[in-house]
Amino acid sequence: MTQVVAQILLALASAVPPVPPAEAVAPGTPIVAIVIERHEVFDTDLPGTTAWPYRAANLLHILTKERFVRSQLLFEVGDPLTPELLEESARILREHGFLSPVVIWARPVPGGCEVVVETHDQWTTQLGLNYGFYGRRRKAGFAVEEENLLGWGKQLILDVDREEERRTVTFRYRDPLFLGRRLRLELARSNASDGSLDALVVESPFFSLATRRAGLLEWQRGRRKEWLYVDGEKAVSGSVHTRKAVFWGGLRLPGEGAVERLRLGLFHEEVRYGAWTWSDGRPFDSPEDRTMAGVLIGFERQPPRWIVLQGLRGWQQQEDVAVGPSWNATAGWSLPAFGTDRRRLLVGANGTYARQLGRWYARVNAAFSGRLESAGWVNGLAHLEAVASQPGMQGWRGRIAGDWGHDLDRDRQVTLGADAGLRGWDPDYFDGTARLVANLEWRRQLTGEVLHLGVVGLSLFADGGRTWGARLGEPMQRWHANVGAGLLIELTRASIAHIVRLEAALPDDGRGPVFLATSSSLF
Repeated sequence: MTQVVAQILLALASAVPPVPPAEAVAPGTPIVAIVIERHEVFDTDLPGTTAWPYRAANLLHILTKERFVRSQLLFEVGDPLTPELLEESARILREHGFLSPVVIWARPVPGGCEVVVETHDQWTTQLGLNYGFYGRRRKAGFAVEEENLLGWGKQLILDVDREEERRTVTFRYRDPLFLGRRLRLELARSNASDGSLDALVVESPFFSLATRRAGLLEWQRGRRKEWLYVDGEKAVSGSVHTRKAVFWGGLRLPGEGAVERLRLGLFHEEVRYGAWTWSDGRPFDSPEDRTMAGVLIGFERQPPRWIVLQGLRGWQQQEDVAVGPSWNATAGWSLPAFGTDRRRLLVGANGTYARQLGRWYARVNAAFSGRLESAGWVNGLAHLEAVASQPGMQGWRGRIAGDWGHDLDRDRQVTLGADAGLRGWDPDYFDGTARLVANLEWRRQLTGEVLHLGVVGLSLFADGGRTWGARLGEPMQRWHANVGAGLLIELTRASIAHIVRLEAALPDDGRGPVFLATSSSLF
């Protein structure tokens, strides 16, 4: 989805982070002052940005409040200087998406040291048309979005979308500093041509690696029409009604090095299916209704080390990535004592290992989810993905990803197409219960700042993949591949979405090219 009006007109390539003075300050030195230096979207002191459009954009933009920046810091005046807390505070500020680059450093002053927090605002207001396509599948709409409402980090979204499946009007509000505290509030209301969604989240998060306690309350209610696909076309449809409530409390376990956390809580989930039919009106065996409720337990382990990379997905933007192993696992026991129809064990796990090897950044991710019932594992889905990238102005990127399903619910299928990495075919083109896809891509930055609006690059790519165990359509008989090229436009002064991909892929079956336009990253 391309934010045509706002992002194209008001994006600007990010500046190189400032270099702090070379004079070092010893850890443990008392912090006697914290100075916040906030920079506008456009630096009008530079020769290229003195024109009126840049000054007007700054006037329309509300600079992030100093109090908000201070509320995100993990240190105060009087604390001993701890370099790790400076680095983590910068990462927390960048995670909001509308502050980049962020640099925090210390300089000596009489009586101790002074910490300087330097932030650069991104453009956060999006007002305009949304349009994107994957081959024959189109998406269009209108959006009014503010990622940093009044400079307080609050998000307000009104989105009107028209897709192949439905027309949707969505209102969403997110407040990371609810009631002036480190509480996260999210509200969402979505009305669609085939249903609706209401959601509420109140969370006291694990704000930092050192946070000892956390908690969450989540409630969700929705109904919508779901689809199964054959050759990219709608083949089967039916209604799904869901209700979900989760409550948990979490503790950080004592220990040095890796961060380990434990969660305990309660959950309740109802899924009800309406009449499912083929597109020609024939009846389809509807999925089974479920009521699940009980206790849950979760454990997670996070590495304490993070690095800042520039030129990972784009070329200018700072991105924080963890280094080392991290994993989490959750188990929920659904018990008749909580009003359910049978005993079930719900399992979910996710693990990642990442490293920086010279010019390369490499990451391996594995995940599994499913339910253990009296008949065995049900709706099991395993995922394995390996990614390697060369950050910088030019370099290679590669990915291998696989998904394997076991006794999937009737409303689930594993499809393959442009949205999953095989860019020469429409989304959901190949049907199955398992898939494997590989991508190889070479990218190069072609320009510097173009009218101070963004950076343009080129990509050349090849994709290959296949599916197994077709549920609805004809089985995929062989591997398929495509080659292609695209333009990448980095909108580094636009909040959240940083890369617009305009790509054309030529499949190996002799058909014409498939064209794609989207602001979502493939990997």
